[in-house]
Amino acid sequence: MHQRWWFAPLMLIGAVMFWQGGRAQMEASLLAERAKVRWTKVPKKVLAFYYGWYGNPQVSGRWVHWHEVDEANRSIGSSTHYPQLGPYDSHDPKIVEQHCRWAKEVGIDGFIVSWWQPNDFHDQGLPLLLETAQRFGLEVTAYFETVPNNDRTKALNDVLYLLERYGKHPAWLKLDGKPVLFVYGRAIGQIGLNGWLWVIGEVNRRYEGGAVFIGDQISRQAARVFDGIHTYNITGNTQGKSVDEIRSWAQKTFPQWVAIAGDGRIACLTIIPGYDDSKLPDRKPPRPITERHGGQTYRVFWEAVLQANPDWVLITSWNEWHEGSEIEPSVEHGDRELKTTAEFAPKFKRLPPRETRQQPSTISAAEREQLCKALERLAIAVLPNAESDGVWWLWELGAKVHWLPWEQIVDPQTFNPQKFPIAVYAGGEVYRATVNSEGDVLTALRRYVEEGGTLMVLPSAPMPLHYDGAMTKERAVGHAPKLGLPLTVAWERPPAGLRLTFIVRDKKALSHLPECFPFPDDGDLRWRPLTKQAGVVPLLELVDEQGHSQGLGVGIVTVGKGRIVYAWFRLLDMPIGEALLYDLWRLAVGL
Repeated sequence: MHQRWWFAPLMLIGAVMFWQGGRAQMEASLLAERAKVRWTKVPKKVLAFYYGWYGNPQVSGRWVHWHEVDEANRSIGSSTHYPQLGPYDSHDPKIVEQHCRWAKEVGIDGFIVSWWQPNDFHDQGLPLLLETAQRFGLEVTAYFETVPNNDRTKALNDVLYLLERYGKHPAWLKLDGKPVLFVYGRAIGQIGLNGWLWVIGEVNRRYEGGAVFIGDQISRQAARVFDGIHTYNITGNTQGKSVDEIRSWAQKTFPQWVAIAGDGRIACLTIIPGYDDSKLPDRKPPRPITERHGGQTYRVFWEAVLQANPDWVLITSWNEWHEGSEIEPSVEHGDRELKTTAEFAPKFKRLPPRETRQQPSTISAAEREQLCKALERLAIAVLPNAESDGVWWLWELGAKVHWLPWEQIVDPQTFNPQKFPIAVYAGGEVYRATVNSEGDVLTALRRYVEEGGTLMVLPSAPMPLHYDGAMTKERAVGHAPKLGLPLTVAWERPPAGLRLTFIVRDKKALSHLPECFPFPDDGDLRWRPLTKQAGVVPLLELVDEQGHSQGLGVGIVTVGKGRIVYAWFRLLDMPIGEALLYDLWRLAVGL
């Protein structure tokens, strides 16, 4: 019998492409499920990040996380300040009891405990902390720190371990009976938002009743995936600032962060008493030090919290002694921060439930309906790893969105302007350049545009198509210009003292934007503008106070028979974001 040796490989290729496409559609389905989650009237909580990683010879037989201990002179080489309780052991019942007593006395509701892996030193201390917390009427949850080998299956297994071993404990933090888990930014970055979307979906399928996940990322993208959002450390925004500058920053930023959580998600605000990790030898200067200012730093953060009215307040930290962010009593500061907590925590918990403050839309219902009808007639391809508002806003309008894997992008029979007149790149700086032959993804994207397609580049990070497969110096390829998108690296942060303003250059195309508005003053400010050159139509330009151009934030580039529409990533999460997206999609569909 003749063997069809060629048929099996073709079947395998087809199966892989089908699986990849199915996986993309599965992610869309999971997001649709997440969109149904609505948390309202969330009980107010004050929680503190807690570290159970300390050990001493008296209890654990060795020093753990304490280095160069000099008890006579009250000095620890790896600790900015000296604990009032001395270099203690986190497994000492008397220490844990004192921590819980102090926390209860000042109005803290519970601890978010640093957790790394099953059966390690941190994990071994959890039963004692849970039992002690229960006696004091406190709650405990875990801070999921890392994903071994960047493996989402390992993340899932570790989460299930935590929930199955501890989730039903009476002292575990719960919301509507569901155990709560916090996820650190490193763990999010290791498998991406899409990875955590899958993990959360699997947990809610496998663990009876499901769980509540609070992610360490202040973004609308994260709010779509997680039940709530937070950030662990804010010292990057407050380093070197005076009390008045810290107050001004917090009063401006805290309401914005609460608004980003939006309707139906848990809004958390993080406050710190100060920050100083300069004693750690592995952290190179200059360090992002936030001074305590005699206790005023912590106080002004609490004042800003009362104005912003989040659902939960998170204190960084109870006892991160290495980073000098602890509120636990120290020799240097006594119990000053505990007294401040006792003053403000009751005031916060007396506030009414948070009401979502939605900014009035600049898009009328008639305009939105007109765009929806135009989108209904089009099939739109979305490239992998889409995370920016550029695609989710579109998807929520009900557009026919097709989530294509890279394996289908390189197939001209599948990915072409006839099937998909519009394609969207809404990922970050990392993409996959090669599937079968060197650079075939870039070639496919270029071919798509040259043959008449419209590629919407609405990224979630500063420089799209910059890394091939991984965000390392060795994998930096800088493919945007090769695609026909002339982006340049302008700055990581704006030059000091430079006043910058966005100016609309095409009022017909961007009719819903104000004629001018300021460059953002916080967050990720890496500026990667489109350069003004032949074939580039300027829509939005950044200028300084002398009117000198700093490049384009929005523009259209003609490539062959098609075009690339580009918007700088931060514009999408600014107050003008919805108006900009409406105008760009209106432009794309020809309204």
